[in-house]
Amino acid sequence: MFVTLTRRLAALLALCVVLCAGAPVQAQNLTLGTKLELNTLDPHFFAAFPTGSSHPLIFEHLITLDEKLQLKPNLAVSWKTLDPLTWEVKLRQGVVFHNGAPFTADDVIFTWERVPNVPNSPNSFSQFTRSVERVIKIDSHTLHMKTVAVHPGLPMDLANVLIISASVGKGVTTQDFNSGKAAVGTGPFKLGEWVNGERLVVERNERYWGPKPPWARVTEVVLAKDSARLAALLSGQVDAIDAVPSADLARLKKDNRFSLVRGGPAALVHYIALDSAREVSPFVTAKDGKPLDRNPLKDARVRKALSLALNRALMVDRVLEGSGVPAGQMLSDAFPTAPKDVKPDPHDLLRAQALLKEAGWAQGFRIVLHTTNDRYPGDAAIAQAIAQMWTRLGLKAEVETLPGSVFFTRASKQEFSAFAAQYGAEEAANSLRALVATFTPAKGFGTANRTRYSNPLVDNLLAASLQNLDDKQRDALVGRAIRVAMEDQALIPVFYPIFDFAAKKGLTVTPRPQRRFNALMIAPAAK
Repeated sequence: MFVTLTRRLAALLALCVVLCAGAPVQAQNLTLGTKLELNTLDPHFFAAFPTGSSHPLIFEHLITLDEKLQLKPNLAVSWKTLDPLTWEVKLRQGVVFHNGAPFTADDVIFTWERVPNVPNSPNSFSQFTRSVERVIKIDSHTLHMKTVAVHPGLPMDLANVLIISASVGKGVTTQDFNSGKAAVGTGPFKLGEWVNGERLVVERNERYWGPKPPWARVTEVVLAKDSARLAALLSGQVDAIDAVPSADLARLKKDNRFSLVRGGPAALVHYIALDSAREVSPFVTAKDGKPLDRNPLKDARVRKALSLALNRALMVDRVLEGSGVPAGQMLSDAFPTAPKDVKPDPHDLLRAQALLKEAGWAQGFRIVLHTTNDRYPGDAAIAQAIAQMWTRLGLKAEVETLPGSVFFTRASKQEFSAFAAQYGAEEAANSLRALVATFTPAKGFGTANRTRYSNPLVDNLLAASLQNLDDKQRDALVGRAIRVAMEDQALIPVFYPIFDFAAKKGLTVTPRPQRRFNALMIAPAAK
């Protein structure tokens, strides 16, 4: 049962959690210290890293992705095409929601109807549902999904939408989920308690249809500051942490109480978005602060100059201490759908200066780079490094840092001229569709395109790829769209993060390509 606590009681309970966690890992109980701050329990409100990490404890997808990003059956046991516009999806039988309601085709239909209608979403899940024109119930556990056009990527879309119960009621709101009233899923854990910005507590679902998790109770404690997260691990207050501060990796390696685990290049990119759509941009001025009569960021030569001014390798080495890989596109070519020939721009200050001069901005201009200060490892430090490199280019570059909760609200309102953020996707087409495609809600395009960049050629190539049934041809179209977008500098890829985890001895952590840190990744070490 969800309990609403007063602030004082919440603080006392949090203290109790900390004190009780000081001993070695208790049997079946797990406490995680996470940098990720979960701001909602609504599984359809915000397609973001914290929700993608925590929500699958409670809710489930029709199809899931394993640690190698391979599609696996979940609430759907099979899927196939009946004709170019019709997919048949067979659902798992014998599954019940946490409130005892049986899982049926009605729940999938209810979910698909709700997703595009969630108000005020900073990054809507509609990008994964808009390809479906109708969901038809054939029987209680069989669906036919009628797509608007040929869409071979539907299974990957199904792996991105969490299913909710129709029993929560028509018109269910984000607040209904946040209060706990509607936070009813089929997942391996049930909601115990959620205090926004502080902690999430879940308890094992004893009626779960799949293998029972080893943990009876899991507590995710939000520790956004790196120093606090590390201190909690060292003092025994938590059992494992994510986003280990790079400066402390060597120290932890020498401490035999803990084990360190490092993933590979993540399926996400740290990037800079540029306001290339507006004639005048709010945080781009003359160096003396006076307004400009035109927006330099509209010129692709200026955008390319800003990219060439970056020494990505230096940032990865000095700021991240090796926990990253320089990026040249939105998804690392370590993943199958990303083209192999799109490389990071070299650090070339002379060419960058020449491009500025050619574009008529040899004198430079003032620009403010906005960034989070609590969201990603090294986010504020990376922004400062970028600003320093732009200053060497001849700009007057400044940085303004904001808490993530404020940053994304303002970014979604197009209040910035340049901002740094991260975006993750399991395949290259999804990155294009969300970040670069022209903002078109009816098509689910541009859901994370907060600068309203638009390039018709990119849109056409992307649309053609999404309707192509031949894998090689589809990848070729996506690759061409990426090349066009990067030549036009739709955004500036900076690096692909590498995430480090630390856990008490006796625990095994299995990293995932997406940014995830949850109890599904952690198990007691084999004896």
